[in-house]
Amino acid sequence: MKSERSSPVPAASIVGATIRDLRRQRHLTQTELGRRIGMRPGPMNNIEQGRSLPSTPVLCRIAAVLDVSVDVLLAQTVPYVREKRDAPVDSPAANPVCLLPAVKAYTPATLVMLDDLARAYLTLEDLCGATKRAAIPLRLAMPHTEVGIEDLAMRVRALLGIGPGVIFDYLELFENAGLRVIFAPLPDGVESAACHDPVSENAFLFVSTAGHPTAERQLFLLVRELGRIYCHTGGVKQVAGRAKPLDAEHVAAKFTAFFLMPAEAVHATVRQVGVKNDDWSWELLLRLKHRFGVSAETFLYRLDELDLIASKQLADIKKRIHAHYTATHHAEPDGSRRILSPNGRLGDLLLMVAGAASEALAVRTLLRKHGVNIVGTKT
Repeated sequence: MKSERSSPVPAASIVGATIRDLRRQRHLTQTELGRRIGMRPGPMNNIEQGRSLPSTPVLCRIAAVLDVSVDVLLAQTVPYVREKRDAPVDSPAANPVCLLPAVKAYTPATLVMLDDLARAYLTLEDLCGATKRAAIPLRLAMPHTEVGIEDLAMRVRALLGIGPGVIFDYLELFENAGLRVIFAPLPDGVESAACHDPVSENAFLFVSTAGHPTAERQLFLLVRELGRIYCHTGGVKQVAGRAKPLDAEHVAAKFTAFFLMPAEAVHATVRQVGVKNDDWSWELLLRLKHRFGVSAETFLYRLDELDLIASKQLADIKKRIHAHYTATHHAEPDGSRRILSPNGRLGDLLLMVAGAASEALAVRTLLRKHGVNIVGTKT
């Protein structure tokens, strides 16, 4: 009878890194993990740093606390982000940080980059002892109609403490709520992506800087990814639309429009200026749309949806917008462009660990490798 050949045990450094990564995904400190398996901080640190390989009994105890199999601890790599296509709600034990599926499957290069960026962010939070949980719930009762999508958007705004008010800096608003926002030059034409972290009840919202997209486009993508998170956690497949059912991608887009341009805020802005339906001009539209941080075309569409613009003005301005976009490769008209200061919280965390040694240096190197620009730091 032939004996089965056992798989080779990976190096202590790989096992230690895997344990450290899984521990961070579960929002456990190194001391807490050691306490739960009955190990002092020193030996626990030696394991994570790869200076010693844990015995089989210790591996079993660590696996039990981290809610994985021993095989996972002995795997060569444990990715943080995984593309998920079937299950509407991810399992924390099997998949601690879940990458929401895209219309087109992500390439290996994109998956590696998103995985690296998620690891970097969680490492910084761990080194700083920062709060990992978002300040707003990411699981809410999901709508069954288009009206319900608007209600959801307003509930999220209420949870963020802004109600229907006009807000200039949504990026800072999201980061102050603890959401992990990362601006980076994503490869393969990917404009944005999102990961749900059910263990920490948080999310990663990735927005691409590749190709120098407008700030308005980036802001739209940022909010859309938050909408995709709610669709994911709520298991949304379709909701009733005006003409036909809306799939999850269209639900997220609708959520974004309602979130950025609440009907009450748009009506109030128009009313305060005293604009009648046939008063709209190119200059006035650009001036008012700037308040909402959206593109001229998106704001025009919202005015039409709310019956706030006459058909002639709608047609004339739409024609001018399309001519401008065609001539400028979809750049926003001068004088109406938003300016974003991306990666603010990421930069704050980097400054907090400025004195840390190897891991902080590794994070900086990784962020630099992926072209992540952070104003005010050396990265």
